[in-house]
Amino acid sequence: MLEEDATRPEGDWLARQVGERAAFVLTTYTVPCLHFAHAEAARLYDSTDYLNATAYGQLRYHILCEVLGRVIEQRLPAADVHRPSDRIGTAFTVEFGGRVVYPYKYSEGGADPYAGFRLADDDALKGRLTPGDVPRQGILAGMPELPPGELLVLAWAGNHHEGLTRAVLGVPILHAGRLRWAHGQVLELDLRIGQDHAGRDDQGRPTLDLDRIDAELGIDFDAMFPRYRRG
Repeated sequence: MLEEDATRPEGDWLARQVGERAAFVLTTYTVPCLHFAHAEAARLYDSTDYLNATAYGQLRYHILCEVLGRVIEQRLPAADVHRPSDRIGTAFTVEFGGRVVYPYKYSEGGADPYAGFRLADDDALKGRLTPGDVPRQGILAGMPELPPGELLVLAWAGNHHEGLTRAVLGVPILHAGRLRWAHGQVLELDLRIGQDHAGRDDQGRPTLDLDRIDAELGIDFDAMFPRYRRG
């Protein structure tokens, strides 16, 4: 992926693609959900003797699917959330406004290079991104085919000891067998949002409080989007 584009602070391209509400939800609440998934998976991993690193990663993924799915359904009700729990083989995706968001863990550490990282032959994205001018882009099982450029990838890195180490949201293209960002369509997400949890419940589980995050950011979500008040 193109490292020089990943530091661009502008997110106007995202709002133009998905609308202001969806752009705000994705850039504000995705990172807290990733932090929560890491924290809860680490809690379960540390409290058991039978989980290995592979099981930890799978656990973290399914926790992310559930918590991010709930947040999207609450604050972006027009979206359709597809979870692995829907049926065997379903990839976790969020579909709205002709766009699909697909979370993709690319590495363990945030300092690892991801410029043009190569996809494995059996990777979920391999063969589903069509380079060039071919007017179709088949993506994930159970999802419709989309024209090129309508897939957004949430590429993130993290590990058991450090938690979330990087998160980037962008439009991918496949070039010479490597995944890269489309020019000017990539956004580095702020890992500070939701990094400190409000605490733990009476069973020692980490909590995710979106209203607290809103307060820390000094925003009123319902006032920002009055046409879509939550029930």
